[in-house]
Amino acid sequence: MDLPMRADLKVGEKFPNFELPDHTGDVQKLSQLLRGFPGVLIFSRGYFCPKDRRQMMNYVEHLQPELRVNYCKMITVSVDDKLTTQEVRDQLNANWPFLCDTDKKLLHELEMVDTSDSMHGEIYIPYTFVLDRDRTIYKIYNGWWFLGRPTVEELRMDLRALVSQRSDWVYSPPA
Repeated sequence: MDLPMRADLKVGEKFPNFELPDHTGDVQKLSQLLRGFPGVLIFSRGYFCPKDRRQMMNYVEHLQPELRVNYCKMITVSVDDKLTTQEVRDQLNANWPFLCDTDKKLLHELEMVDTSDSMHGEIYIPYTFVLDRDRTIYKIYNGWWFLGRPTVEELRMDLRALVSQRSDWVYSPPA
């Protein structure tokens, strides 16, 4: 299934440096959240989606403990409101930022609109982007089917590949 997305959202291109409020209501800019480190940018269908919950539960259990020590970032975006977003984040016990696109402006700018769910209206197609520290798209996962969503191990390998490009990847004692 070839799902829609803005044409410039492809591997090797920079992801737009968007701003959205987070689960606390503070406006966050993508570049500020990444802070010069690689990251995983997850577009969620919303609170109601069991596939999204399973994906996030896997990340909370197996990847979240590593995020602090591997310097990589994770960010989730959905069209859910602030209260729902905070509740979902709390129920998952997730500690990464969840951003709220309640007015669906970014959804339409990125042309990632899923209209197949008549009950929930316009929601994100569940793409996951792995971004380098400068927002360059390294990999894109199409999660329409659950098996298209990246596993914890796939994300580890993607992040390892990006971090290994750093000049200080191999320890060298000072001269």
